[in-house]
Formats: sequence, structure tokens, C-alpha cells
Amino acid sequence: MSWFSGARRHLLALGLYSLLTVLLTWPLILHLTTHVPGVPQWAFDESTFVWNIWYFQHALIDNLQSPLHSELIWFPLGIDLILYTYNFYHVLAAMPLALAVNLPFASNVTLLASTVLSGYGTWLLVSYLLMKLSDWEIRDWRSIPQGDSIPKSHHPSIPQSPVSSLQSPIFWSAFAAGAVYAFASNRAVYAALGHYDMVTTQWIPFYALALLRIVDPQLSLVRQRRWAILGGLFFALTGLAEMISALFLAMFTVIVLLVKARDWERKRLEMGDSQGGRVETPGSQSHNLTIPKSRKSAISNLQSLISNLLLLALTAFLVWSPALIPILRTFFTADYDLQGWGDALMLSTDLLGWFTATVFHPLFGGDVVQAMRLVQQRAANPELSGFRDINTVFLGWMTLALALVGSAAYWRKVRIWVWTSLIFGVLTLGPLLQINGRYRFDLDGLETTVPLPFALLHFIPVIKANRAPNRNSVLLMLGLAVLVGYGVYWLLGWLRRNRATGRVGWLRPIVATTLTAAILFEHLALPFPLSDARIPAVYDQIAAEPGDFSVLQLPLGWRNSFGVFGPEQTLLQYYQSAHGKPMLGGNISRAPAFKMEYFQRIPYFQALAEIQFGRPVPAEVIEAAAAQASDLMYLYDTRYVLLYPPIPGRPPYTDTWQDAWDFVKRTLPLEATPFWTQDGIEAYRVLQPAGGDQFYLNLGEPGVYPYRGEGWDAAEVDAPYEVSAIWATDRRSRLFAPLRQVDPDAMYSVQVRAHPFVYPGSAPQTVRLTVNGATLDAQQLPDGWQTLTWNVPGTLLNNGLNRLELAWAYNAAPRQVIPGDRAIGATGVQLPIDADLKAFADGGFIALFDEDGVQSDGSAGRRGVNLTVLDPRNGDVLEKAGFDTTASAAESERLVEFVNGIAAGAPVLVVTYGDASAYLSDDALAALNSLGAALNAEDVRGKYFALAGVKGAAAGTAAQVIDASEAFLRISLNRDRRPLAAAVDWVQIGR
Repeated sequence: MSWFSGARRHLLALGLYSLLTVLLTWPLILHLTTHVPGVPQWAFDESTFVWNIWYFQHALIDNLQSPLHSELIWFPLGIDLILYTYNFYHVLAAMPLALAVNLPFASNVTLLASTVLSGYGTWLLVSYLLMKLSDWEIRDWRSIPQGDSIPKSHHPSIPQSPVSSLQSPIFWSAFAAGAVYAFASNRAVYAALGHYDMVTTQWIPFYALALLRIVDPQLSLVRQRRWAILGGLFFALTGLAEMISALFLAMFTVIVLLVKARDWERKRLEMGDSQGGRVETPGSQSHNLTIPKSRKSAISNLQSLISNLLLLALTAFLVWSPALIPILRTFFTADYDLQGWGDALMLSTDLLGWFTATVFHPLFGGDVVQAMRLVQQRAANPELSGFRDINTVFLGWMTLALALVGSAAYWRKVRIWVWTSLIFGVLTLGPLLQINGRYRFDLDGLETTVPLPFALLHFIPVIKANRAPNRNSVLLMLGLAVLVGYGVYWLLGWLRRNRATGRVGWLRPIVATTLTAAILFEHLALPFPLSDARIPAVYDQIAAEPGDFSVLQLPLGWRNSFGVFGPEQTLLQYYQSAHGKPMLGGNISRAPAFKMEYFQRIPYFQALAEIQFGRPVPAEVIEAAAAQASDLMYLYDTRYVLLYPPIPGRPPYTDTWQDAWDFVKRTLPLEATPFWTQDGIEAYRVLQPAGGDQFYLNLGEPGVYPYRGEGWDAAEVDAPYEVSAIWATDRRSRLFAPLRQVDPDAMYSVQVRAHPFVYPGSAPQTVRLTVNGATLDAQQLPDGWQTLTWNVPGTLLNNGLNRLELAWAYNAAPRQVIPGDRAIGATGVQLPIDADLKAFADGGFIALFDEDGVQSDGSAGRRGVNLTVLDPRNGDVLEKAGFDTTASAAESERLVEFVNGIAAGAPVLVVTYGDASAYLSDDALAALNSLGAALNAEDVRGKYFALAGVKGAAAGTAAQVIDASEAFLRISLNRDRRPLAAAVDWVQIGR
């Protein structure tokens, strides 16, 4: 077959990529309905993405609720699913298949399609790029006048068009490029680790093709606009899969525009203004149209380019906006931005990793479980050598060689792809260079690190959200894939130039196939690791029981991107798709700090987490945990407890599961024997008391943490206004109330005793009650302790956990509304910074606090007298010195000299450390009095003093404290930065 139509070419490419996808993910095709890609000994992230498919449908389709929030995990708090690796594209594409077959099948087919389309999109991209080359094959047909048909030839060695023959070097070169991008080891590793969002990268090459078509001067304005719309669609689809990938596309767009701008400028200069040259520019109406180099035409073409880019951006925004708008709103307003570097060093690529086959390679790899265990050991002991994470970014030896050939052969044509590979390649290395796990290097006795450009991105808003540098590999491998296409194309051209293919017409596809096979071999990940996605049958029984009760499963834990509390196993969250009941525990990308702190404050979860981790638990925590166990089960209406055996090779639960089981069986009110056992799993029913429809909670007493949701002060006990109560510190404060035997026909009352936070000029406080999502009328809360009552129909109350929310009209920080002042005694000068001074036998401390409450040490810390001079404008420490007057009279002379050198009007803080009066001379006392103090030898003898003064102030105007045991002086604005709404004493529900 020397000719094959466009449709046949595309079908052949798709068919070959589909076949390779099946073979290179073997044995997944045999387990489409029962297993999913992933390593069971890792984090079970694959289970999260399968759960996402179910929950999106459950929330949006089944219950007409927002899929961006869930009350089913992190129960009873619930959790937002906004800054979360949802992979909306994966979800939307998989949902119909999930309804038709099941969740594993839907997820698997969608992932396999992503791989096929990744190869196909790259094939389209590279075919387009190679078609634009002025090379030997194109010259055979390019000289034909426009509009004439290309003459046919039946000689097998003469191509009819650049891609019309199965022997076409363009077809096979582009196919090799697609194979690199679709089957590169980074995608296999991401799939094996369950990072499906980083496997859903198929729209990236499609976007690259669209962007290049937008700036193609041979396209008409109409076609450029069409490609702009398509580019926006592909950008949005990429963002719907993973926001970070969309960020990479934005960076890639900048690279393309910069390189193209340089090319256009170079062409303009080559043409020469004096010769009246004409140059191709974006927006030309046909492939042979040139635009006069006038300012007017340049502006016109620039406007055309800008309008196309704006059209692209608008299309992307419109398609992506349902998810993007909540993401951006949360990104800039929520309190869970990236914490520190977010393990960026561990998630970086080791330089040696570029040239080391991954652990999943059947020949060059190794034991995956052992490699993961070593990663955990290196995290605990950074001195151990070796990769700090599973090697993700292996470039491939043949891949790199062919990319270098393509770069050298077509340098001026491939600069976009060289820069893309270099920039994103360097970014994969992370903030510091690592070589075989080492990032500190000894340079002849000098220990140093090598900072890399990724460190700069950490300080750019939004961009710094990418905490995993290795993810930059999705653009790195696209750049290399394109360069490989050029490299293979050059080699095939070399064969023809040496007339090798003249004798053997099929040599080109054979050589290309051999090179492609070599690429695929070095990136192999076989057998493809799979996780069992079959759900235990016990959940059918749980699902059959009506009600919204909760389920507790071991191992129990909570995980976000920055830490874990307990050995969380996301597979158990996926099992929720079978029963649909709220569960304790869960996995989330990012969450407000309180979400984790809520569970960490509860003794039962403290004890259970420590036992599961194999760490000792204090006896008092065990005692408190046992005391509250039954109350917790009643509060959460937990009716089932399922105990799972460990997964071999997945510590720490592998070594501690029996202790955890014993603790749960000993402390929770469970039936004596499990009602279901299979595969080592034991399922128990919880013995719940009958309970009642009355509830009373004194918020100021110990042990009420489990009943307090968001919006409360962190203190366990407090006594504002001399009553045991707790401050509400947010505009919305939630409480959890357990009820049973609720009469839907009865009228109940909810009473709240509260005291508003009142300050001069404050507005009247009001509070509105919401019960299980139903909002009731707001009520005035006058000054003083008040008891407010709302009548609540029984239909609004649950037999189980009830959520009460108090919405306040305002909250305010005392520091802002009743700040006080920092008057330095009677000097008339205000201290520019908060300060605590403490003088005693064993120390002399000066603690300075900035506006955020961050403390710094302001004392010289010497025995004797310590002086600190502050900048009167901002409170910066100008000088601090200590004079040991406990041991030497000469120190008094030095003190006098120091004080005399202080500029007039400078604030000065003074504390003593030990018996500073032993050798404190009259001259030294006089010098201190020049700061406004009123000190004499008799008053300070054998005592400690602290003072704040101003150089040149009248004696007796400074603030000072003298005491025989401890002198403490505070000059500060109100330290209370909590946003207070009201103090709440108790809450009561009754008839």
C-alpha cells in the first residue's frame, strides 16, 4: 500500500497507539473491572481518583448538591473539595462508563484513552511541524504551483506527498515522537503511584499544536481564530484535569511567544529595511502573502495576535470557570496556602535519575516495595544515600540521543522545543541540586548547596502551588518527544541521501520502528502494577441499613498534602462508593489547619493514632480515651466498626495492627463477636444506647472538644466574664449535638446562653441559628449574659448527629478595637513595639513582639545590667549590651560610657540578671536615671529591676519595676489578637 488516505493514516496511528497501550499496561486489560493501576504499598491515591468519579455523580446527579464539598469524609466536619486533585476531566469522561459497568472499568478505560490520545496528539503536532520543514521530501512536491494536484507516481521510493505513503518518514518520525510522550516512564510511574491527574495529560500536545497554528503566518485570520478557540478548549481541558498542568501550559505559551518574537525580529533584520523587504507575519491571509514592514502593518498584526490570544484565554475561562472561579476564590481567601516548601526537595528529580531507569523496568528496575521502604528510611534519615523519592523522571538513553540529534540537525527550527526541554527539565530538579540523594556538597571543607531556578518560583503567588517539581516532566517529555521526532526524521533523511532506501523501500519504516522499539524498551514498566479494587461484600449489608450513621474503619487516619494523622488508607474511602455512609478519616489535598487539629485534640484519636504508629501513649491519654469512647460513638452515631488486616510491606500498620485492634475492642462498645468475617476483615456492630431527644452542653468544661466544630477558640477551658465559657472566634461557629428518638411532630427549643464582645462604638451584636442547614431568625444579643431561645420543629432535627451553626453579626480583635497604648511611663513617648521585660536571679529577658505577635530576643543576656536601644520609628534593635556589675566595678564605668553615647530621644529597655547591684556605682545609677529612671543604691540593693525609658527624659518619668524576687514589666498594646464575637456558656436542646 503506497497510498493511504488521511482517514486511514489517522486510524492507523490511533490503532497502533491503542495496541501499544494495551501491551504496555499489561495485564490491566485482563482486570478492567476489578483492578486499577497503582501500587498497594504506596498511598492509594488511585483510590481517591476512583472515589472522585462516584462522589461527583453522588453529589451533583443523585442529590443536586455541589460536588465541591463533602460531608461524607472527614466526618463530622466535612471538607471542601476545591483545592483538591479532583481531575474533573477524568470524572466527567468516566461517569457514563461507571453507570454502564462499574467504577474501576470507567477509570481504567478513561486512563487508557488518555494514553492513546497523548500519543495521537503528539503525532499530530510533530506531523504538522515536520510538514513545515524545507527538506528533501517536501521539495519534491512543494514546487508544484498552488492549486494544482500532486501528480501520482507508482514508484515505491517516490513519495506522493509528505505523508501519503506508509513509507513516509514524517508518519513514522511523528509516531516515534508520540510513543515517547505516551509511554515515557514518568507517565508509567505516575500511574503506578496513583497520580492519575498527571497521567491525564493528553490535551497538552493538542494545545501546543493549536498555539503554533495561531502564530503560523501561513494561516488566514479565520483559521487562526478557529485554532484559538480550540486552543482555549484544550487549555481548559488540561486545567480541568490538573490545575498545575494548566500553569505549565501558560509557561509554555510564554516560551513560544518569546521564541517567535525573536524569529520575527531576526527575519525583519535579514530582509533589511533599506531594501524594502517584506516579511511573513502572523495573521497573513494565505501562505504566500507577505506584509510590508511598516509600523501600521506591524501594529495590525500584533493586534491580531493579541486578539487571538485573548480569544483563547476567554474560551479557556468559559469552559474552565465552573471549577476555576471557586479555586481562585479559595486560593486567595482561605487559610491553607502552601506550608513552607511542601516537601519540594523530596519530590524533586535527582540529577542521576535522569539517566537511571525506573524501578518498574522489568530488567533494569528492582523491587518496588523495597524501593518505597528505602524512600521512607531516607526521609527519616537524610544522611542515607540514594534517591529521596521513587525516581519519576528517566529521560531514556535512546530518547535523549535522538533528541540531541534532532536539536543539532534542526537547531533554528526547534528552539521552542529545546528551550521547553531545558527550562522544564531544570525545574524538575527542584530548589536544590541533588545527586544520588545528596544536596549538600563538600568543597574542600566548605559545605554548600546548589540552588536552582525552582526556588524562585516558590515566591510567586499561584505558581508556588506546585509543590512537586518532578511534575514539570509533563512538558519536559513533550519537548523531548518533539525533538525525538526531528531526530528520527533526520536519520531517515540521511538514509535516503545515502540511497539506502532506494534499494530497499521499506527500510525507512523498519529503521523508524526499530528506534521506536528501543525507546519503548527503555521506558518499560512491566508488569504494570495494579491495585485490587474489588469491594468487600460487608458493605452491602451496611448500605441496606437506612439512615446517615457513620462508619469507623481501621486503619484510621486523616491525610492531606502536608501530613497525616494516623496511617490513613484511602482504599477505605473508595469503599464508601458501595455504602454511601459518612466515615471517620479521609484523604484531601489541602485543608484548613483546624480540620486536622479537631481530631488531634481528641484523646481517643490521639491514642489510636499513636498506637497505629507504634509509639508509646501516656497513661493519662489512654485513660481519657477510654472514658470518652462510648460518648464519641454516640455523638458520631457510629454503628459499624470494621477492622482491616495490614497490607504486607506497607508500614507502619503492618507491625501495629494487632495492638490497634486490641485497643479498639477494649475501649469501644462493640458486640462480643463480629457479624461478618472474610479475608482477615472483622466487622462489628456498635452497641448504641437508646438515648433521648434532650441535649445539654457546657462549653467551658473539659472534654467538649468533639462537640465544637469550626469557629471557636482553641482553648479547652476558659472563663470569660468570670463564667466557664468559650469564645466564638469566627463569624460562624458550629456545634455538634447528638439526639435520638426525635419526634417529628413535636416542637423543640434550642437555647444558647451567650455574652457579646462589646467595645466602645461596637454595633449591636446579633446571632442567627442554622439547624442542619435550615436557617432561623436572627436575634439581638444585648450586653451581658443573655439566654436566647429558638423554636425548632422536630422535622429539622436528626436522629443522630445534628449540626448547629451560630452566625454572628460581627467579630473583632481586641487589639484592633481596644488597643490600649505603649506609653513609656510618663515620658510622653510611645514604645514602637510590644515588649516584656523580666529580671530575676537566673536571667534577664527582653522579649520583643512585632505586629503579628512574633517574638524576638532583645536582651544581651549577660549577668549584671542589660541595655537595649531601639529605633524610635519602628522598634528595631539598634544596640544591645550587657555589663556584669555582679562581679566588677569596671563594668559600671563601661555602662556609664555606653549610656552617654545613646542618642537623645531613643527608647531604652533595661533588665538586670542576678545581683546587679553588687558593683553598681552611683555614677551608673545616675546614667540610668538619665533614661528617666528613679533609682538609688538603697532601693536596688539585693533586688532586681526592669525599666523602659527614653534617653534625656526627666528622672522618675520612666516605667520601672523593682522587686526582691522578680521584676516584670510589660509595655504593650492589647495582646489579644483573637477575632471575638461572643462568649458562649452553654447550649441546650429540649421540648
